[in-house]
Amino acid sequence: FQTANLDQELKPVVVGIDRMMLRLEEFENCLELVKAESAVALTQNIPRLVALRPGLNALCERIDRLEQFVAMVGKNLDAVEKQVQIAEEELDIPDKTLNVLLKSLNFFGKAKPTDRPTNRNAETGIYEPVSVFKTEQYFRPNGPEPEEEARDNVGDDSAAASPSEDCDTGTPEK
Repeated sequence: FQTANLDQELKPVVVGIDRMMLRLEEFENCLELVKAESAVALTQNIPRLVALRPGLNALCERIDRLEQFVAMVGKNLDAVEKQVQIAEEELDIPDKTLNVLLKSLNFFGKAKPTDRPTNRNAETGIYEPVSVFKTEQYFRPNGPEPEEEARDNVGDDSAAASPSEDCDTGTPEK
């Protein structure tokens, strides 16, 4: 005959059930922590984030205006560089040393072209500089930002050249 020792046969099952209960209890505690954190997020963090939104919108508008300003400065710089290049050609200022040597020797006897572009006015013959921005129009030392003007000009290409708009970077000028 075989003797049935029920305690030894059920012992692994009981140990498995105890381990499962322990894990279930740990899971329940984790779930309660997640619920508590969610409640904190809903009651405290989300209202704080919503309160920060106007400041973020204002910052985004300033960044947009600064991007427009940088694009306008780039266009001005391109125009000035073009004028400098034309002036260098007018005054025969070479850009490389080899060109200096070759132009000064003039081996091939080429005549200088007379129909080169110029920075001078065709009628008066006087130099006319490209109009560029003035920093005073765009940067004010420690002044408040014009909120209503900034909102009206957002997305408008003429806003980049508008002297009434401020592109203050927020840093005090020295």
